[in-house]
Amino acid sequence: MPRTPAPSAPDAAAAVPSPSSPAPAGIQSLELGLELFELLMAQGHALGVSELARLAGMHRAKVYRYLVSLVRAGWVHQDADSGLYQAGPALRHLALAWLARQDWLELASSEARGLAQTQGNTCLVAVQTEAGVCALRVYQPGQGVSVGVAPGALFDLRTSATGRVFAAWAEPAGDALTTAQRARIRGQGVAVVEGEHAPGINALGAPVFDAHGHLLLALTLVGHGAALRADATGTAALALRAACARVSGALGWQPPQR
Repeated sequence: MPRTPAPSAPDAAAAVPSPSSPAPAGIQSLELGLELFELLMAQGHALGVSELARLAGMHRAKVYRYLVSLVRAGWVHQDADSGLYQAGPALRHLALAWLARQDWLELASSEARGLAQTQGNTCLVAVQTEAGVCALRVYQPGQGVSVGVAPGALFDLRTSATGRVFAAWAEPAGDALTTAQRARIRGQGVAVVEGEHAPGINALGAPVFDAHGHLLLALTLVGHGAALRADATGTAALALRAACARVSGALGWQPPQR
């Protein structure tokens, strides 16, 4: 019988490389172009060719050729008046596509679940619906006394911490809160309720924003007065705000510069 021929070079190259195999060769010019793009983005402001070349340690003419290609592809934009270069529309489209893939409910639920365990109090995720401000998911602590809040529960805009979050960041402002109440809640970054919604039950609510700075949802800690202090500067409030900031940041929100 005729012998089976040995595999050709391309088939042999397709075999799984051993741990000692060298890294595959890439396209050096592409990698250099990406490095220039990252360097431009890291500056936080528009740059000219000469400044970018100085930062990159490259010849000005070489940097210019890369910028021409990046402009053509939409990754970089050159201002017609100043001639300076900055991020182009392709970067924005990529960012929006990435944000659209982020599961905001799962991100918020993960933080709420963690808060319930670390703070020892009930934590819920609430959103604005046609019926009103509604609890979407509720997580109970593994230990301690939990507060019975059912998914689907609606919250009053005046007396509940969850409702006050939505009232405080509503645009335009409604009449559920006074101007002073709205300003205080927004200034503290958290709505506080001490037995006003239910006797003996305290609550802390904080906002989560989308990439455009619009209120998306609220995370709220709810517990008995002995287990949850009604304090906007306390440990629980700090943990709640930090959790909301992480979700907001993952969705592309950046807090305004003070």
